[in-house]
Amino acid sequence: MNNLKEKITASLGGKSMKTKLLVAAGIIGIILILLSEINFDPNSKKAEVTSTDYASYVNSLNSELSTLISSMDGVGDCRVMITLKNTSEGVYAKNTENSRNDSSYNENNEYVIYDGENGDSPILLKENFPEIEGVAVVCSGGDNVVVREKIIQCVSALFNISSNRISVSKLSS
Repeated sequence: MNNLKEKITASLGGKSMKTKLLVAAGIIGIILILLSEINFDPNSKKAEVTSTDYASYVNSLNSELSTLISSMDGVGDCRVMITLKNTSEGVYAKNTENSRNDSSYNENNEYVIYDGENGDSPILLKENFPEIEGVAVVCSGGDNVVVREKIIQCVSALFNISSNRISVSKLSS
């Protein structure tokens, strides 16, 4: 035990543990103060998927997946269609206040509002992109069982969806 204490004291340059903890607490305090100065402007550029962006998001996914799948051995010409469960979802900051009496429990939730240049608006904490519901792949090699299985495994791994939500078919000539 004493040997460990001596090693710690030696590694700290001979200064006491209390001094080092005090300095560390001071540094953490300064970092927290600097972080509080960051401007969380909800009107700044953020990763929102609006209705016009929604179509371009789906088209981008379709194009990238089609390029990836068509580069696989045996696939050939390929077309892809991805369906989404919903649109994007925003998670906003809330203040929650709980009060409890002997016979009742009350919870009050209010959104945190930011007074920006364009008026009041809630603070967006994060934006969840739409979830993939299903994928249809039509390709020249879609009748080959091995090719079909490789495509299903690839799409399942990319989008974390089950294989029953992935359809692979042969492209008609």
